[in-house]
Amino acid sequence: MLLFGHPYVPSLPFYHIDSIEALHHTPSNSVVTLFFTPENLDIIEHLRLNSVRFALHIETSTDAVIGENLGASYFIVLPKYAEAIQKVAEDYLFDAKILGYIENTKDLENLIELRLDGAIFADTIIKINS
Repeated sequence: MLLFGHPYVPSLPFYHIDSIEALHHTPSNSVVTLFFTPENLDIIEHLRLNSVRFALHIETSTDAVIGENLGASYFIVLPKYAEAIQKVAEDYLFDAKILGYIENTKDLENLIELRLDGAIFADTIIKINS
């Protein structure tokens, strides 16, 4: 299980953006996060064309299948959606990893039971404004 933001484990930085301009304020080794919405498709295409690693916040298995085809490296999911999305990722052998979005370490046990690829702690994601 991958851990992003656990206090004992060093991890990649994640930066949430809402525009292509905000991308210019992120370090080159970061993972960019954004919500999977039709309004963000231009940003996703820009990230894909420029080989920028990105994570999508998703809620459905359909979003996961589309996001995998768009080249997402990670999917960030709330625990209530996680089990179904993880199953689809396993069945279709996704390259993207499914990360459960949690607030604190006590929530980690639930994600372990769900057999998710990883966990990302809420305070790990840094919001970048344009």
